[in-house]
Amino acid sequence: MAIVQISRITQRKGLETDLPQPLAGAELGWATDTRQLFIGNGTLEDGAPVVGNTEILTEFSDILGFATSYIYKGAAAGYTVQTGATSGSPVTQSIQSRLDSFAVITDFGATGDGITDVTSNINRALYEIYCREVNPAIRRSLFFPAGVYIITDTLDIPSYAKLYGEGAESTIVYFSVPNWTNLISYASGTLVYNTSNSLYYRSNFIVPVGKNIGDNNPDGDPYWTSEALPSYIIRTADSLQQTDVDIGLGGALNPGNVEISGIKFVTNRLNSAALIQNAVSCFFDCVTFEGSLTSAEINAIGSGTMAVDWASTSSLVSSNVTFNNCKFSNFTYATNTDQQIKGVTFSNSQFTTLYQGLVLGGVSPSYGGATGVRIVQNTFDETYKEGIVIENVSLNCSAYNTFYDVGNHLQGVGSPQTAIIDLAGNNNVSVGDMFQRTTDNSGGLHPRIALNDLNSMAMSMNAHGITFYQAGSAVDTFSNTLDLGTYQRTAGIEDTLVDNSVNDLVVISQTGLAPIYAFRIDYTIIRGTSYRSGTITASSGTGFTYTDDFVENSSTGITLSLVDNTGDVTVSYTATSTGSNGSIKYSITTLG
Repeated sequence: MAIVQISRITQRKGLETDLPQPLAGAELGWATDTRQLFIGNGTLEDGAPVVGNTEILTEFSDILGFATSYIYKGAAAGYTVQTGATSGSPVTQSIQSRLDSFAVITDFGATGDGITDVTSNINRALYEIYCREVNPAIRRSLFFPAGVYIITDTLDIPSYAKLYGEGAESTIVYFSVPNWTNLISYASGTLVYNTSNSLYYRSNFIVPVGKNIGDNNPDGDPYWTSEALPSYIIRTADSLQQTDVDIGLGGALNPGNVEISGIKFVTNRLNSAALIQNAVSCFFDCVTFEGSLTSAEINAIGSGTMAVDWASTSSLVSSNVTFNNCKFSNFTYATNTDQQIKGVTFSNSQFTTLYQGLVLGGVSPSYGGATGVRIVQNTFDETYKEGIVIENVSLNCSAYNTFYDVGNHLQGVGSPQTAIIDLAGNNNVSVGDMFQRTTDNSGGLHPRIALNDLNSMAMSMNAHGITFYQAGSAVDTFSNTLDLGTYQRTAGIEDTLVDNSVNDLVVISQTGLAPIYAFRIDYTIIRGTSYRSGTITASSGTGFTYTDDFVENSSTGITLSLVDNTGDVTVSYTATSTGSNGSIKYSITTLG
C-alpha cells in the first residue's frame, strides 16, 4: 500500500501481558514491567506479512534468543564444512545454544584481578553447573580465563566437574590470606590472620576502618569470628558438594570423574593444596600445586603440609587418579598417606623444594594402604630427604625417574644423608631409576636405593657399598645392578688389564647399614689367544678368606688378589710383561 501520513504517533503502555495482541498498525506499545518496546504490524490488507507485534530491540531485549540460525562453517580451513547427518541437512542452532556449550567462570562474577575474593563465586558456579540436577546434560566444562583468582576458603569440586585454564602460569587460583590491620576496611566474609595472637578470623559483615580484632578489641568482637585455617585449597566432593561423613547423603553421587587442567593452585599459608577424598577416576593434567615453604623452611616436618592428601573408607577407596605433567613444590610432602589408595599414577611431573617427595604406607597402613601406585618418568630435585618412601605396603612401582639433589639435606649430591628411594615393603619395584648422586660414599650408610633386605626389586644404579675402577680410577656411575630382595647382582663390568702393571678393579664395603660380608665374582679374562674363566668366592667375619677357581687354555699372566683393608675388600690384578694388554669382564653377586 502507499505510505500513509499519520498526524501523530499512537502509543500504549502497561504490563507486557496487557498490551493488545495485536497493536494497531504502526502503534507503539511499551511494556513497563519488562522494558520491551513493540510496534504493531498492521493488517494483511495493509501488506503486513503476518498479523501481530514486532519487538523493537533495546538493551533489555534477548538478542541472542533471536539469533536462531547459527551453522558451523569452519571457513578457516579454506572451505565450508558441511554439518549434519548429510550435506543437505545442516545443523542449525541458536547463538545462545552455541555459547552455552561451555561455561566461563566470569559468568558468575569471579574476576581474576588478583584482589577480589571470589571463593563464593567459584563454589556457586560449581554447584550451579554440576550439582542442581543429576541429569548429565546440565554439565559443562568450566573455563577459567588467564588471571589470578583470590580465594580464602576451600573449593569443593563436585563429581563430574571439568575445570580448565589457559596454563598453569596463566590461570592461577591463589589461596591468599592477608595479615589483619585496622587501617583498612574489609568486605564481609574476608579471612585474615592476626599476627598478635596467631589466630585466623573471618569477617561477619563489612568491617569499617579502625575496628580492632580478637585480643585487640576489649569491647567484644561483633565484626569477626575466629576460625581454623582451611586445610585445603581444593577437595573432591560428591555431586551435591558434600564432604566427609555427608558424602552420598540425599542420593548424591559419590566423588569422582573430576578433570582439571592448565591451572595453578598456590597458597601463602601453611595449608595443603588438594584432598582426594573417596574419589575415583580423576585426572589432573598440567596442574601446579605450590605451597608457601621456602628451601630454608623445608628441613623440618612440623607444618606437615602436602601438595596432595588422600582419604578413603573401606567402601569408598580413592582410586584410578592420575597426575600427568604436573608440578609439586614448596610443601613438606608431595604426598604422605597411610590411606588405602589404588591405581594412582604420577607421571611426567616435577617434584622440587620438598622435605620428602612421595611417602606411601607407614607404620600401620589403613586397609592395606597404597597399592598399584605408579611413579613413572618424573624428575625430583631439591628434596631434603627421600624422594620416594614405600613402607609396609606392596604392589607399587617406581620407574624411569631422574633424581638430582635428593636425600642430601640440600647440601649437594656429594653429601648423602638418606637413601633416595626407600623400599621398606615387600613386592615393590624400582626399574630404570637414575641418580645424579653417584655410588654411596658414606660408607654404606645411605644407598641410593634401600631395599632393607625385603622382597622388593630394583633394576638401576643401585651399587650398595661397591666402587668400581676403570683404568685405575674410581667410577661410581654404573647403572647395571639387579636387586631381588637380598640378592644383588651387578653385571657387565669391563676393564683393561694394563701390561706389566698393578691396579684395583673393585672395592667392596663391609661397613655401613648394608655391609657385604660375602660375595662372588664371576669373570672372564682375555689376553691375546689366552682365555681364562673363573669364580672368586670371598667371605669375612672373624677372619677373611677367599678362593679363586678358574680354568684357562694357556697362561694369561694375570693374577687376581683380594685384601681386607679394615672393612673394605679391595680386588686387584697384577699383569706380567708380555707386550700386550688384556681385558676382564666380570659380575659381582651378593646375598645381603
